[in-house]
Amino acid sequence: MHDSEEVHEVEADLIGFSIGAESHKKGAVITTDIFELSIIYGSFVLQKNW
Repeated sequence: MHDSEEVHEVEADLIGFSIGAESHKKGAVITTDIFELSIIYGSFVLQKNW
């Protein structure tokens, strides 16, 4: 967590997104103003319903 005061916020501002490299040997990293999420994966699908 970057900012524990904002932990209950419904939305976070996206600061950065790295999908990894070297045939997914390096994990993906999603960085927001509230948290950073590291993902180790073989395949990844992100779907959003509008």
